Amino acid sequence: MLSAFAPRGSAGTIATFADPAVDGSTPLFLVDSATLSGGWSGSGLTLITPISGQIFENATFSMTPVSISGGGILSAGTIQFFEDIADGGGLILQIDFDAGTLNLPFGFGASFAAGDNVTFSGPIIPGPLTDETFAFSFANPQPAGQQGTSYTAAFTSSAIP
Repeated sequence: MLSAFAPRGSAGTIATFADPAVDGSTPLFLVDSATLSGGWSGSGLTLITPISGQIFENATFSMTPVSISGGGILSAGTIQFFEDIADGGGLILQIDFDAGTLNLPFGFGASFAAGDNVTFSGPIIPGPLTDETFAFSFANPQPAGQQGTSYTAAFTSSAIP
């Protein structure tokens, strides 16, 4: 009997960015008792996309507001990254997820990591992917009045091509 073992593909980075905010006065996310919302429309977000070999200066992103239930469980949502409006403002990457987790309490920082049925799509995605995942690492918490707490964040994502 002849048998062979083929190692499974290695995960690679799809897209990543360092926190574009100088301080907590320009947050990317707002967390209140029932909702997580986020986005960035300012300058300074450099989206690096190793899967495509491209770097997008002054990229923006939006996220559909998601509800937070007990234990920090998040509802389904969509995150979309766009080119700088000066470069046409076109879609770079879309991330759809069925659920996620918001790690509480925040302590040293917080991470929002979606983990249920994550799908990457958009022009930078060259073909089918498996094991898609992404995470935001929160920083610079600021009280946002009765609205909750705002945060800046860095981002990373990976998948197996």
